[in-house]
Amino acid sequence: MLHFLSTCWIYSLWSLEFLIWPPVCLITIAVVFNVVFSILKQKPLRSHAWKWVIAFPAFVFLCFPATIAVAAAGYVNFEQIPYPGPSHWGLRACDALALISLAAGTYWTFRMKGLRWFAVGVTLLQMWLLAGANFIAGMSLTGRWL
Repeated sequence: MLHFLSTCWIYSLWSLEFLIWPPVCLITIAVVFNVVFSILKQKPLRSHAWKWVIAFPAFVFLCFPATIAVAAAGYVNFEQIPYPGPSHWGLRACDALALISLAAGTYWTFRMKGLRWFAVGVTLLQMWLLAGANFIAGMSLTGRWL
């Protein structure tokens, strides 16, 4: 159990470090500025639309640790002989989490009438964080590290 938790922690750090890697950090900065400017312009926390649909962004943020947990549980050792091949169930689980996250973010954006710029910004930020987790999970589940 301790090995699983330490692996999850390391994968989480690596996925966040991927987002500040020089070519990728420009997109990260743009997405963060988009969310900040939408908060300053639309003031979403004062709206009634925000209060009743707050569960959707919280649910989408939970896809990040779930993806990391799948990556830690389905780790493939490339040096093992014979090579066991990629973890197909883990790759499908990561794909399912990404699709669930996209569907929940799309539904949340649709429901946030009057605050759609903010909703799109938060959904993009969540999907961008999940892209970093999927990058690390893909390497862990296939055993092919860069």
